[in-house]
Amino acid sequence: MIRSFTPRPFDGLNQVPSYASNVKAYTLTGKVTVGGGLPYVITLAKLSIGDSVSAGNPLAHASFESFNDHGERMATARARMNGHEREFSAVKNAMMDVGVEFAPVTPCEPEKLLEGLGDWFREQNPDIKECRIVSQSRH
Repeated sequence: MIRSFTPRPFDGLNQVPSYASNVKAYTLTGKVTVGGGLPYVITLAKLSIGDSVSAGNPLAHASFESFNDHGERMATARARMNGHEREFSAVKNAMMDVGVEFAPVTPCEPEKLLEGLGDWFREQNPDIKECRIVSQSRH
């Protein structure tokens, strides 16, 4: 699903607007074990998604915060889309804006895109033993 990811430098936050409703937040974490040391958890990505209406048209907003494979914060991007599959398109566009390159992918849930990124991180860094997605929503 993910062809490559070239993290871009942090350039400030770009969050989902405060007027968005039905906000969902996801955090992709990785469990890292180096040598015989104790495992620790790093953040690999944060995704926020919300809905709004503009001139009667429903919109989806997505804010994607990227991190490198050592848990250091990198670039953040926000996308807003309308039309069919707007949530998927907003998430994918925000991820592409921070350096994620996708193989051909059909519309899917945002969690699947994050799982694909987690798989990519594990392939690139064998110290990352497992990835998890933590989610929460606000209405």
